[in-house]
Amino acid sequence: MSDATAPTCETLLSMFPNLFTLCIGDRTIPIRSIRSPESPEAGAAVFCSNPRVFAQALAGAASVLVVPASAAAELEPRRGSKTLLASPNVEYAMATAINAFFLKSPYTDASEEDRHPTAAIHSSVTMADGVRVGPHAVVAAGCKLGKRVFIGAGAVIEKGTEIGDDTTVHPLVYIGHGTRIGVRCEIMPNTTLGKEGFGYAHDEKGNHHRIPHQGRVVIEDDVHIGANCSIDRGTFGETRIGAGSKLDNQVHVAHNCKIGRNCLLTAKFAIAGSSTIGDHFVAGGSSTVTGHIAIGDGVQISGMSTVNKDLPGPGRYGGFPLVPLQQHLKIRAALVHLPEMRKQLGRLMKKLSPDGEA
Repeated sequence: MSDATAPTCETLLSMFPNLFTLCIGDRTIPIRSIRSPESPEAGAAVFCSNPRVFAQALAGAASVLVVPASAAAELEPRRGSKTLLASPNVEYAMATAINAFFLKSPYTDASEEDRHPTAAIHSSVTMADGVRVGPHAVVAAGCKLGKRVFIGAGAVIEKGTEIGDDTTVHPLVYIGHGTRIGVRCEIMPNTTLGKEGFGYAHDEKGNHHRIPHQGRVVIEDDVHIGANCSIDRGTFGETRIGAGSKLDNQVHVAHNCKIGRNCLLTAKFAIAGSSTIGDHFVAGGSSTVTGHIAIGDGVQISGMSTVNKDLPGPGRYGGFPLVPLQQHLKIRAALVHLPEMRKQLGRLMKKLSPDGEA
């Protein structure tokens, strides 16, 4: 980025006064890039949320260091010619600055072609200003695309889907008919929304007969869905993901599930059909929720845990069977000692046994 187009410390202070609260040094220095403490360069800003990287950042070539507000006074005597920016939330400040000035992706480039000639867009599709559709994408009849929606190469948007303003659908995404997606969402590659759920009726001979799913998927505003996720449509009603929730890669949400607002579902989380999760739920990797379960607000479960009964919130839990997190951690710590404890118990029982046998 050239000095003419680069933001300055003054720019960040004026645009985001709640995230950049103090400047020590040159307020007019251009910030041409954002780098990590391990790979600094002149003209770059380095965001240092961890005190362990302060020394490395101070010794590096970066021109601007963004540090916690609580550390600014301590670091001022050591800054040399560097400019210090103080922030109450360094990681949030970094995300904000990148999105505002440094994000380099096709879906942020307004010069990209509006509709690639190989895209198949039905004549009945409604498209607002700024919509872009990539090569070989398919947008079926009756779809509605809001302002500045981006549809990536090879994506398939089935009949009657509605997508809100500023939402990005990455390449090779499949979105089933009737899906509703809110504003400012992002759907990463190879994800499937609105496929039929896994439901079968069984006859007396043990044959399995598919139950057609007539419902839909609803994705509320500001939801991020990672790559290779699968969210099934409802049997008759909705499968719903609440506003502000973030799904990592390889997450599976079965039919009729309801996920609350601002939830974090990390990689390989899976939830079986007709379960409900409250707001601010956090799931560790490879954790599961079984079917027809109700989980309250503010619940956290550790990685590889399983919830198989209703769980009122708030609280932190882990393991299978699920127990309060501190108890789970004690159990895990004790497991490594079980072989020696077993030997000790055997010796003790041998001494106590009347016939001299364990």
